[in-house]
Amino acid sequence: MDAPPAPWIRAVQGDARDLPGVAPSSVHLVVTSPPYPMIPQWDESFRRWGATTYEAMHARLAEAWAACHVALVPGGLLAVNIGDALRSGSEGFRLWPNHVEVARACESAGFRPLPYLLWKKPTNRPNAFLGSGFLPPNAYVTADCEFILLFRRGGLRTFPRRDANRERSRFTKGERDRWFSQVWEDIRGVRQGRKGDRTGAFPPEIPRRLIRMFSVVGDTVLDPFAGTGTTLWEAHALGRNSVGVEIDRERAATLVSESRRRTVGG
Repeated sequence: MDAPPAPWIRAVQGDARDLPGVAPSSVHLVVTSPPYPMIPQWDESFRRWGATTYEAMHARLAEAWAACHVALVPGGLLAVNIGDALRSGSEGFRLWPNHVEVARACESAGFRPLPYLLWKKPTNRPNAFLGSGFLPPNAYVTADCEFILLFRRGGLRTFPRRDANRERSRFTKGERDRWFSQVWEDIRGVRQGRKGDRTGAFPPEIPRRLIRMFSVVGDTVLDPFAGTGTTLWEAHALGRNSVGVEIDRERAATLVSESRRRTVGG
């Protein structure tokens, strides 16, 4: 088989709801971790979007999911790493089920929901319980999992018989058995930025697995909330083209500079 062309990276400053520079039906896989509604560190980010309520926050995210649906090819996939929130509201302490709202919004945008993954984060302290300790009934279950929600635009992608790039992208039986099990317990989280300056950073192993699982060499991978560029760098290392959209101007400029360096190989 001839070697595939070198992958490219493109970073763009812009809004995830608009996806500037991303043509319709030009992306094969979206891998992202958006701002989490009702997490205090993300409040300022949502305020810049004009969203101060749970409903408004998810309405803004819903526009981004609709834009991703347009950007994906038929059969393309969307993978969203999202965590629920625990926070007091007008009715007191409660869970805010972000994964439910994202799933509803993606289905409304035309996506087909697929079986999701649960990322059980081993960095959480096993004794970090809330509520009344050893006395029922007012204790709370520890929220130590995040969701990796999976969606497809339309039906399955089709390939020519013995497609070379698909063959290059094959995973082993061990990888298949481990990656396609619904609970991931072997991936550590990463420390976030300072308060008020969250990047949505997730450990490289998450986009690495998702890119291997749901794309082939030569595909284009999009992250509409590019942050520090984790998805972009992993896609490039795996022989996929990558596009990142980042709303923060300073962070986007850093991504553009790093994208050029990595593409040139400097």
